[in-house]
Amino acid sequence: MLLKAQWVAGCCIVLAGCAAAPPAPLPAHLLWQDQAFGYDATSVSVSKRDLFQLEAELLSKLHDPGIQNSSVGHRLHHLVSLLFGPETKDFPYSGGHSTIAAETWRRKSGDCLSLTVLAYSLANALDISVQMQEVRVPVFFDRRGSVEFLNRHVNVLIRGVGQLYLKDGSIRSGDVIIDFEPQIASRREGSALSDDGIVARFYNNIAAEYLAQGDLTLAYAHFKAAILADPGYSPSYSNLAQLYKRRGFLQGAERLLLHAIALNDDADIALRSLHELLVSQGRESEALKYAEILRARQDKDPYYWLGVGLHHLQGGNYQKAVSALEHAQALTRGFQEVHRYLAIAYWRAGKPIQAKNQLSVLTSLMVGELGFAALGRENQ
Repeated sequence: MLLKAQWVAGCCIVLAGCAAAPPAPLPAHLLWQDQAFGYDATSVSVSKRDLFQLEAELLSKLHDPGIQNSSVGHRLHHLVSLLFGPETKDFPYSGGHSTIAAETWRRKSGDCLSLTVLAYSLANALDISVQMQEVRVPVFFDRRGSVEFLNRHVNVLIRGVGQLYLKDGSIRSGDVIIDFEPQIASRREGSALSDDGIVARFYNNIAAEYLAQGDLTLAYAHFKAAILADPGYSPSYSNLAQLYKRRGFLQGAERLLLHAIALNDDADIALRSLHELLVSQGRESEALKYAEILRARQDKDPYYWLGVGLHHLQGGNYQKAVSALEHAQALTRGFQEVHRYLAIAYWRAGKPIQAKNQLSVLTSLMVGELGFAALGRENQ
């Protein structure tokens, strides 16, 4: 998905992240600028119920007694058939716009947040115990015109379902992850998301879309809705700060960024944005402190270096990719994706022996893993 962080003309907007123990909430008079943005609460037309609601015809089919009275494994198999069966021919990933469950079903496509919401709603209708989760992925920016989006990822985890027959004829049991985009870390258990947490992420995505289009009024309304839905979701504060910066509310933007940093252990975008904000005001000595904090965090973050490695790999800079991925490898153990992409980087850099060694490590990790059945296009 899901999830985007947006870099706009020297500003940064984030749509993902998991909150730690929150500090005291910002007082309303320090947080909102309703009058300046012509705020109208009714402009946010999608409610929590709307986001998860399925169409009546589909619900009727899901509530068929023959399905509802069957085993959990049979109901999960039905869910998988709906999402990846011959009738739908898979729900393809379609980035750039988040949609409610009913619309995603009609479109038969969506971003990872949209598809996660749909899978969650279908599972609930089938009385399957299901959890939405956010998983860490490499730091990787996607430029669209003058805006850069930092995509984060969500998917669905279903625990202890018994035997499940996959399309390739194999049988899996235990926990299952349903993932619509073959993303790095899609096989890992992530941080559980509540309904309110996913609603906040939905509003935040919609707000980012409006901001990219230059509609600051609707962007403000949806960022505010995201914060009200889940006050502990830090990217909404960081993104709202970019809106304030555009309008010249620099003190408010700074306050929001500091709050986002206090909320979240994964606050690199907020740190980067705060650094730029301070530099733009000539406060270089203060800015330097945050640049040093960011640099120290990134230096110890394997996901950051994995993202750097993938960037160089895609750009054909294979030796730089090797260097970044070796750094990621030194920071972690058992990280399958690091070994997979390091093998590719070594091979393309003309180092076949090192590549084969990495593949051996990867094979040993895959054999020994507890793992999940990760259902998605990679299994087709």
